[in-house]
Amino acid sequence: MEILEKFLNRYGDNLERLVSALLILLIGYWVSKAIRKIIMAYIERSNHDEIVLNFFHTIIKVVFTIIIILTALSTLGVDMTSLVAMFTAAAAAIALAVKETLSELIDGIMILFAKPFSKGDLIEVSGTVGKVQEISLFYTYMLTVENEKIIIPNSTVARNIIINYSSSDARRIDLDFDVAYESDIDEVKSIIYMVAKNHPLTLDIKPMVVVKEYKESSVTFLLRAWATPENWEKCKFSMLEAIKKALDEKGIEIPYPQLDVHIKDTKVDIS
Repeated sequence: MEILEKFLNRYGDNLERLVSALLILLIGYWVSKAIRKIIMAYIERSNHDEIVLNFFHTIIKVVFTIIIILTALSTLGVDMTSLVAMFTAAAAAIALAVKETLSELIDGIMILFAKPFSKGDLIEVSGTVGKVQEISLFYTYMLTVENEKIIIPNSTVARNIIINYSSSDARRIDLDFDVAYESDIDEVKSIIYMVAKNHPLTLDIKPMVVVKEYKESSVTFLLRAWATPENWEKCKFSMLEAIKKALDEKGIEIPYPQLDVHIKDTKVDIS
């Protein structure tokens, strides 16, 4: 008992602080968890995008963790003034060392709040087309049509032209068809138009068929039809096949490049 009494007299204050700090960490964890749930429930009711919700969840968790740790350190008697000064100096040094990373972070925040696209949208960035899977603080994750996962830095996304194919329910298909000069223009237009109009994947929007240009050995017709962003590629390839078959059935020739070579008969006197 005497030994325990001496130990408590010597280390009692420190032990009490340690227990208080542990209690702050435990209670702070459960309280912050409950508060995060309340905040996230409120944000979810505001119909924000899932990507934005994940971002807010990460930020709230980091902020509460820092507050709890600083409170526990203060209970242990750590000089918070010195700690904050050290933290500020370290933060400044780190900021200089990782300025590119901070730039990515800022670009990520800009993308989240500007919302040029949402999760599941089909977009094109720097020539890469894919569906948005996730936006983290530093990268945007996309899945291409070939099922390849593409990871693009947020700075690339924020500083380049973004084409959002999912921003509308309809996406236009432009197709060119070359036919021989001997073909009847009205017949060709009618064939292409009917195939596009009756195609199961085209939308109920009137297709447009016009003469686009005259080439050396053919007349080019332009078809403009509409499909949903999800069916755009499938519809495009299917119509190419269907229109080729329809033109063949009607005997409409699709010419290929030809080169006419004329040989002049000349006599050479070798005497």
